[in-house]
This record gives sequence, C-alpha cells and structure tokens, in this order.
Amino acid sequence: MTFEGRGEESGGGPGERFPISPIPEEGWWPRFRAQFLEMMGRHQDPEKVAASFAIGVAIAFTPLIGFHFLMAIVLALLLRLNKLDVVLGTLVVNPLTLGPVSAAALPVGRFLLRARQEAVTHMPLGDLLRPDAWAQAGPAMRTIGIHWGIGMFAFSILFGALTYIVLVRVLRRRRDRAALVPPDFAG
Repeated sequence: MTFEGRGEESGGGPGERFPISPIPEEGWWPRFRAQFLEMMGRHQDPEKVAASFAIGVAIAFTPLIGFHFLMAIVLALLLRLNKLDVVLGTLVVNPLTLGPVSAAALPVGRFLLRARQEAVTHMPLGDLLRPDAWAQAGPAMRTIGIHWGIGMFAFSILFGALTYIVLVRVLRRRRDRAALVPPDFAG
C-alpha cells in the first residue's frame, strides 16, 4: 500500500514504521510540522532528539559567532547525538535574527551584571575610519561587548533548556499518538 504524498511501499511486515497519520493533512503548516518532526528523528528516543536540537539552540545563542557549526559537530560527536539535529539547532540564530537577539541580550547582560548603561557618543561616518576615534570609543565598546556576551550566554542557557523541555513533550505526545494508530488503520 502506498501512502499519499510519501511514495513509500508498505506491506505491513513486523517492525515496519508507519507514518504518524496516514490521513493527508491539508495546508502548509500541518505539512511543515509533520516534515519537521519526521526530520527530527521520530524513530529515536524523544529525549535524545530533544537534547540534540536543544544543544544546537544553546550553541546558537552563544556569542562565539563563527564557531557555532564547529562547536555543534564536536559536541555531537562527544555526546553521541544526532549531528544533523545539533547543526539544525544552531540555525535558530542566523543573520536575520542576530540583530533582534543581540538587542535583547544587551539589556539582559547589563541587568545580570548590575551595570549602568554605557553611552556611545554619536560618531559621524567619516570618523569611523580614523583610528583615534576607535581608541576613544574602545573602553565603552569593550563594556558593551561584555554586557552583550553575558546576555547571550544567559539566553543560551535559558533557550536551550526551554527547547529541550518543549521538544521532549511534543515528541512524546506524537509518539504516544502514533502508538494509538492501529497498523491496519489505512488498509
């Protein structure tokens, strides 16, 4: 038997994996959600899949921009996690989301350090090319960088943990719902 839209032959043999729902879902959101959960390894333990993606999300929020993929692969190998899920988790913070995330991380870091707000004076664009302008703004920029880094690490811990908790619940619920579908449901 062939499930619509999947192109898989199913003979109903022992140990065969059936789709969560043989009923085709309408609309782009249900299809996206089903494909996302399929990609997330629904045939693995929910805890391992959630840990893989959550570690990727935690890495994405670290201020170590440029090293995210390398860190993801190394941690996936060390912890024996799904490498694809960890790398996909790192894509949560990307060039489109980095600006808003950084804007939110700066006050969080400032709050955690109980620091006052550093003011960077207005510099005309022509002054950006002069080394003495950067030397003058250096201490303030360093302080802002520390606040940003602390805020990003705080987001890393928070969003990594939240991702794990939410994803474990979603994947367990999907697995339990799949267990309720009898094997001969579609045929």
